Amino acid sequence: MADEPEYYRAEPLPPRDQSARGYGQGKGFGPSGGSSQWGQGWPVSQPVNVNVVGGKSTMLAYVLWFFLGQLGIHKFYLAQPVQGIFYLLLGLIGWATVGILVGWIFLVPLWILMFIDLFVIPVRVAVLNARLARRVGGY
Repeated sequence: MADEPEYYRAEPLPPRDQSARGYGQGKGFGPSGGSSQWGQGWPVSQPVNVNVVGGKSTMLAYVLWFFLGQLGIHKFYLAQPVQGIFYLLLGLIGWATVGILVGWIFLVPLWILMFIDLFVIPVRVAVLNARLARRVGGY
């Protein structure tokens, strides 16, 4: 996989001085101030705030679940392609054979799984976004 773009790299901010300084109140940060470079010379163990750009949206996952859930599209969005294919097969076979009453055998488990997804989607989105933040933040 290609390296992340430079603007994704997180750098810790330098710690503040003991007294808060405003404009023109002595040495500050930068080339003429107290710290030579942002994030240089400070321990890596400091907490780093990372803004994740391109993470997954819970709202979009619910919209996909509501409109295209029986085709498993929300599972593909949430990076679960095997489960997405399983939902797709259950939905297609179920709706294709519902006229001869065999389809209900496939549709009922699909609807039970979709009901479970109603509660699992926020957890899955949080896991994916945390994984992206760790990868981007270098943890």
